[in-house]
Amino acid sequence: MEAVASPCLQAARALRSAVLVALSTSALLALAPGVACAQADAPADDAVRTLDRISVSATSLPTTAAAASQHVTVIGRDALDAMAGMSVGDVLATQAGLVTDRGARSGGYGALYMRGADPSHVVVLIDGVRQNDPLSSRGSAVDLNTLTTGDVERIEIVRGNASVLNAEAMAGVIHIFTRRGGDGASAGIDTGGDGLAGVRASVRGAGWRAGATAREDGDRDTGYGRTRAADAGWSHAFGERVDLQVDARVADSRNLGFPDDSGGERYADLRTLEERRATSRQGALQLRVAGEDGSALQVQATALSRSSDERSPGVAPGLRDPAGLPAIDSLGEYRRQDAQLLWLSRDDAALRFTVGAQYQREHGTLDSLIRFGPFFALPADFDLRRRTVSLLAEARWQVGAWTWHGGVRREDPDRADASVLPMLSLQRTLGAGRGQWGASVGRSVKQPSFYALGHPLVGNPALKAEHALQRELYYASDADAAWPLRLTLFSARYRDLVDFDAGPPPQLVNRARVAADGVEWSLSHRFANDWRLRFDGSRQRVRADDGVTLRFRPRLQWNAGLDLPLPRAFALSLQANHLGRRFDSSIPTGDRWLPAVTTLDAALRRRFGAVEVVGGIDNVFDTAREQAIGTPWPGRRLRLSLTWATR
Repeated sequence: MEAVASPCLQAARALRSAVLVALSTSALLALAPGVACAQADAPADDAVRTLDRISVSATSLPTTAAAASQHVTVIGRDALDAMAGMSVGDVLATQAGLVTDRGARSGGYGALYMRGADPSHVVVLIDGVRQNDPLSSRGSAVDLNTLTTGDVERIEIVRGNASVLNAEAMAGVIHIFTRRGGDGASAGIDTGGDGLAGVRASVRGAGWRAGATAREDGDRDTGYGRTRAADAGWSHAFGERVDLQVDARVADSRNLGFPDDSGGERYADLRTLEERRATSRQGALQLRVAGEDGSALQVQATALSRSSDERSPGVAPGLRDPAGLPAIDSLGEYRRQDAQLLWLSRDDAALRFTVGAQYQREHGTLDSLIRFGPFFALPADFDLRRRTVSLLAEARWQVGAWTWHGGVRREDPDRADASVLPMLSLQRTLGAGRGQWGASVGRSVKQPSFYALGHPLVGNPALKAEHALQRELYYASDADAAWPLRLTLFSARYRDLVDFDAGPPPQLVNRARVAADGVEWSLSHRFANDWRLRFDGSRQRVRADDGVTLRFRPRLQWNAGLDLPLPRAFALSLQANHLGRRFDSSIPTGDRWLPAVTTLDAALRRRFGAVEVVGGIDNVFDTAREQAIGTPWPGRRLRLSLTWATR
């Protein structure tokens, strides 16, 4: 991909200075006529919406309005266009209840916190393939700064337990779908301040697709990130009853940033940046065979391989740790193969169920050198394998205004005890125009990461699985209500969480217990003049039983969006985001509370025939805060996206 992406990125960089001046001027001219009169064609669905009518990643059963028990948000293509050029982590940070600790511009590790849980408790999928890496020192969390939105069609966010279908989804699921559907071709370029440059291209035909994207952000002195990806897919219907789909993807990333706990750009004593490189390859095959009675057999096979190369300069001694952290060089290789078989009963108005089985095989190796000064290096290597067999079943039964939805999954890993994971939900429709309420409860487990089990210095092969109990109570108005509303009360209890014990000897142990309770809300409205308003938020309280304050768990978070059609076929999108106080810690500074931050982003769009132009201003008021200790909040930035597409 280097030979293809680099010249295009160089062209994007060369255009940057002229583009930023033009963007500032065009934004002022476009806003001058006002917003009172003209209306643009409205999309069929809101760009960001809470869904209860389509099949989503929360369950193996097709989801309907009567069966939507989880809080599911979908970020559609229209909303992603307004945020063109941003990383997946930056996009998810605009959603209430989701917190990323570092943005792509910092070059740091972008971990996602959902409902007070650890980042490793969120499953991230790309086209159905799980991205979580158990070789990570963060417990199989996914670095969202290594993912770009250039080839993304939509992002599904499932809050709460979804482990009947997606193993280890203790807190939720993020499912990223790459672009597909329809014939045609498209190409685009993104450019902006602070080193933003990106290119993308795709082509689609009858049953096939291919695309590539590249993006870079930041600078190599204080923080830099580069991502590249290419994907392809093919689908075919064999008669009326057999459908086959094949997808493949290859991606690589390079990130330069200050190490975790170093104090970042402002406080780090060692100015050498940590470098993280990764290459991933994945494939997926899905086969669906429909029965004459309306039932269906679904077969899915996926494979993922990931190679990583990380070189950390370490962290100098400081207030919190008089010894600091040594320099570490690590090479990782991870492989996962997964096969799943599901049988779905016929679409009956009262009862529908599915039964299935899953087999997963994992293999991970990590070769590390821990450098204590220039003359001594301590090897820290491990090689682990794991096989897991699972059985699952789900059923939905509807009687009148009541709907019962239950499921169970049995996980049987070869190196740990088997677990049974039940889930039960109940919904009741209140009548025409009155909405519905529902309640659910579910259990989930997550096996320790390979890093936690096998690392020769801090690993512990006796670690047990982590456990979670999730409970929810919600009310949702009808989807066609004037002011669609969803209000969710949630309560989560986590136990046996993996924690670090300083010893001696220092090692990872099962001891942490965490309680998270909160409320989430989602409200929207479409006005008669086609203005669209959204207001989402989350307020939570997270407590550890040992009194330890957990990082990056703000009590309050909200976002508000307003989409306005303008004269001359322009469209303006405004997004306000508020993130409450967060606790953080670094070696040079010790513990600190990061102040709350409220930002405003704006995007102006217009289509000129086959070309769509998007001009954006991130952090309009240049609010100055910190993402993490010593890592500045990204300041005001102008960005421009040009996309050419045939339909």
